[in-house]
Order: sequence, then structure tokens, then C-alpha cells
Amino acid sequence: MAAPFRLARVLGLRTRLRERAQEETRAAAATVAAARARVDAARAAQVSVRGAEQAAAASGLTGADLARFRAYERGMIIAEAALVEDGARCAEDLDRCRAALVDRRREERQLERLRVRAEERHRAVEERAAAVLLDDLARR
Repeated sequence: MAAPFRLARVLGLRTRLRERAQEETRAAAATVAAARARVDAARAAQVSVRGAEQAAAASGLTGADLARFRAYERGMIIAEAALVEDGARCAEDLDRCRAALVDRRREERQLERLRVRAEERHRAVEERAAAVLLDDLARR
């Protein structure tokens, strides 16, 4: 009969915490990918606006239209900078999630090693008890 591992509930809890950290890491990675996609879309929009401005300039552009294009482009640059900053913050969150995941897994492995040692100790105790019993039976 195997002895109950005294820290089994703690190991189960650590396992669930690690699984939650894995889910958070996956979610953070998806957020980073979405942030990068938004930055790429903003940059592509800037390129298309520049192309539209150049096409309009080739066919004749008033000063007011040029000012509108430039104001819109400045707004897009500010929006892109905000998206880049948001992406950097998401990347930092992802780094924190990965570090937490590594810590959780380390703690879980430590408890798994403790469980294995406890099982080995229990097995050794049972083997000694069986050996003592056999010795007692052999002496009779």
C-alpha cells in the first residue's frame, strides 16, 4: 500500500497554477501578435495615404488639401506611436508571464521530486518490514 504523499494537494495546486500561467502566457502572446498586426496596419495605412497625397499632388493639389493630408499623417503617426507603445507594454507583460510560468514549473518539479523521494522512502520502509517479517518467519 502506497503511503499518501503529504504534499499531494500542494502539488495539485501548483499544477493548476502552472496551467493558469500557461493560459495567461498564451493570451499575452496573442495580445502581442494582435498589437503587432495593428502597428503593421497603421504603417500600411500611412503608406497608402502618402501614395494618395502623391497622386493628388501630381494632378494638382491646393494648399488646404496638402495641409489636410499632413494633419492626417501627423495624426496617424501619433496613433502609430501609441500602438507601438501598447505593443511594447504587451511584450513586457508577455515577458512577465513567461517568467512566472518558469517559476511555477520549477516549483512544480520540486514537489514532484519530493513526491518521488517520499515514494522511494515508503517503498524502502515496506521492503524492510517485509524482510523483518521473513526473517521472523524463517527463525520459527
